[in-house]
This record gives sequence, structure tokens and C-alpha cells, in this order.
Amino acid sequence: MKSQLLCVVLATLCSHVAVAAAADGDRLDEYYRPDEVQSVHLEITKENRQLMLAALPKRVYVPASFRWRDVSVKKVAVRFKGNSSSNPNQQHKRSYLVKFDKYDDDGRFFGLRRVSFDNGVQFGSLFSEPIITEILRDQGIKTHRCNFAKLHLNGEYIGVYGNVERIDQSFIENHLPDAKGQLFKVDEGGPGANLQFLGDEPSAYKRAFEAKSKSAKKKRERLVDLIRFINGAEQKGFAEKLEPRFEVDDFLKVTAVMLLSGAFDQLTGWNPHNYYLYHNPKSDRWRYLPWDLDVGFTETAFGQIHVLADWNAAWPVPLSGGPNPLLERIVTDPALLQRYRRAARVILDKYFEPKRLCGTIDAKYALIKDDLKADPFPHRRVTVPSDRSYDDVVASMKDFVRKRHAIAVKQLEKPGERPKAVRRPRGGRPGGFPPGFPPQLAAKIRRIQQHGEQMQKNGQDIAPIHKLLRNVGMLLQQRKFAEAEKHVDEALKLIGEKPNAPKKKSP
Repeated sequence: MKSQLLCVVLATLCSHVAVAAAADGDRLDEYYRPDEVQSVHLEITKENRQLMLAALPKRVYVPASFRWRDVSVKKVAVRFKGNSSSNPNQQHKRSYLVKFDKYDDDGRFFGLRRVSFDNGVQFGSLFSEPIITEILRDQGIKTHRCNFAKLHLNGEYIGVYGNVERIDQSFIENHLPDAKGQLFKVDEGGPGANLQFLGDEPSAYKRAFEAKSKSAKKKRERLVDLIRFINGAEQKGFAEKLEPRFEVDDFLKVTAVMLLSGAFDQLTGWNPHNYYLYHNPKSDRWRYLPWDLDVGFTETAFGQIHVLADWNAAWPVPLSGGPNPLLERIVTDPALLQRYRRAARVILDKYFEPKRLCGTIDAKYALIKDDLKADPFPHRRVTVPSDRSYDDVVASMKDFVRKRHAIAVKQLEKPGERPKAVRRPRGGRPGGFPPGFPPQLAAKIRRIQQHGEQMQKNGQDIAPIHKLLRNVGMLLQQRKFAEAEKHVDEALKLIGEKPNAPKKKSP
């Protein structure tokens, strides 16, 4: 009888847990509903707000309260988030990270440990991430959710933000097959971030791959095994051997979506960062998770990255990027290349048909157009300086969609021979920078770019340089050339050059 009673009690408890989890899932579906703008309220005391600002560029947590609809959490931890928000001189709204389990290990918001609000200042477009993540999720690819939120601080409206689901332990529990799986994050890059093999010592990859789960902190050997295989496995039968180790089909689809949307700031694009790797212990397979998708839908970024010209839909390795061992293995394996092209064509026709996708862009804009009028966010994209308003941003994105589709159709129908890199002036014009740009500053930036490209090819750590150049981009957007040059000089010192030394002639 006692045994039967215990079984009844346990079954009841399990049922209650399942019901609670389902209820949390329903509320999160509302919180991340793509066709609705959320309203979130944060309360931070004046003293704690001053602590946050005084600590910059270090980002420190302070106590705060959080409210969404009828749900209030009285004590959460809040800090600034991201590179642009770490800059003490940042004049625009800052991104926020809210942590529910900082002061209470069991603290959750419908099962979430953290939520974040991205300002979009770095690239000036709030539209890319919601659109790209919806395309990925519609294909059944495991990725984070993102919609829009109006953020209020101490009762004051401070703008429209990207309401972005975090990839963390809660994400693993909610979306992935085993909560004990290893999760590694590649944030700012570093040695091996492009999946280049640096040897068997796990510590060689520690800078690039940050352990984000308990199991990842204990052992990195599986990660090294994957990278070793990608670089060293024989070409014959590579696809068959990769399949049991890696979620190949999903990665091929992600590669296609990144290329077609122009999301170049990824492992699959120009910079080997902004992604996670998750290892499923049940299947012993790795999964690629893209992250930080606020950049995209531009033909030429920063006047230097030629997204359309240098990223061929049939040959998905960027012509002017650094070494990319995984993509190289894919394009040199006939079976994998054909699988990629088939997936790319389906995705192109279904999601990137201009009438459909331009309609999606218009719908996203309509959701927040009125709220943006009172938003202190600069109405332009760093990636496209000519976009001077949100109307310009939307028109520019739609123009990219039409061009990308037309070019990709031709490329996928007649792939031809693999294209070779083309040397061109930076920015597509003599000198490579817009009119009025200080020539001395332009020359210094070129020196850093050329040296950084060579460092990346050699597997060296370029994360500190990349971080400095992000700050430079923010300052150039504001045309603060003198201040930008100070950061550029610091970057030159990192590569071992004197700021005012003449450029060395190529041999």
C-alpha cells in the first residue's frame, strides 16, 4: 500500500511539474510573439545607475526590479551589455542584460535565467535579427527567438530594443535534447575560432571557445577532436564521416540563410565569431548555433566588405575572408556541395523571394514605426552610412533583397568554376573611404586590416584588435575622427607598428 501511495504521489508531482513547464512555455511564446511589441519596465536606483556608469568600460551588475505585463520580479541583477554599451563615451541608449538567478539560484522568468535588450546601435538596424531568426526557426533549426520591446527605465521610455532570447543553460533545457550537453561560445574570436587546428592541447582553444555549461568547463577534448577531424580527415568519404559527428543539414541551411541575408559577421561569413557549438551527449553530435544577427541586408558593408560581389551563392566561401576549414571541406566535397546548393535553392525560393521578404520587412517596420519617432537611437546603419533615416534603412534593405535574389538565382542555376578573389580598392573607390575622410586615418586603418588578415590566416589572436575597431566604427559614425584615431593608434601598437610610421612597401 505504501508503495502504491508513493507512486501516486510521485505521479502527481510529475504531472504538476509538466503542467508548470507547459504554462511557462505558453507565457514565453507570448513574450517572444513575433507580431507584437512588448513593453518591459526596469527600476534602477539613481545610485546604482551611477555605479554602472562609473564602472565602464567594465560592466557591473546592480540590483533592480523587472516588470512585464502583470509579472513583477522585485530583485533581479542588471548590467550593460555589449561593446557599444561598454564605451564610457557612448551617447545613445545602452543595451541591458537582466539576470534572474544572480541573487537567488532558483530565480527564473518563466524558466529563463536571463533576458537581454539589444540597442542595435552598432549597426543601426533593428530588423535583421528578428527576420533571420524567424526564417531559421521556420525550417526547424534550433536558434534563439527575437522580437521588439519598448523599454522603460524608472518610468521613462528609452526606446525600441531587440528582445533577444539568450543562448545559455535555460536555452539548452528548453530547446536542445540534453541539458547536460557541452556549450561553447565564440564571442570575439581568437586562435582557432575559425575551426583551424592548433594542436592537441585543449588550452590552445580556450581564448576563442568560452565554456558556457558545467560539462563544457570540465572537458574540452571533444571540441579538439571535432576540429582535428575537420582539418585532418581524408577527403574520400569525408561527408559520410562528418555526418555522425555534426548536424550537417542544419549547418548547410544556416550557411545558406546567412549568405542570402548578408549576415557576414559569422563563422560562415567574414569574421569567425558570434556563434555557439553544442555537443549532444545522447547522439555524440555537434550543433552550430548562430548568434548576434543584427547585421545583414547590405550590399557593401563599411564601404569595405563586398557582400554581394564576394559571396557567391553557389560557392559559399567569401572571396576576401580568412581561412575557413569547415566551409573549404564542404565546397571541395562534391556530395556536400550539392546538398548545400539544393538547400540554398529551396531557401531562396521560399524565404527570399523579393515580394514576400520585402513584405516582411515592411510589416516589421510598421510594428515599431510610431515608437521609433521618440527613440533616441540614431536613424542610420554604421554598415551603410548613406542610410540617414529608418525609411532609408528599409529601402536599402529591400534593394539588397531584390539584388541578392536575382544574383543568387543565376549563380545557383549555373555555378560554373569556383570564383577567385578580386583585388579592388577599399570601398570601391580610389582610397576606399568616403569624401572628407582623413587620409592619414584611412592609411592607418588599411595597415591594420592588412596585418589583421595575415594574422588571421596564421591562426593568431585578433580579438583585441577586432574589439578596438568596433569602437572605431562607433566613433566614425559620429564623425569623431580625432577620437577614433586614438583607438586606431592603440590597434597599431597591438600589431607591433608605430602609429606614425610610414606604410611598408609590399615586396
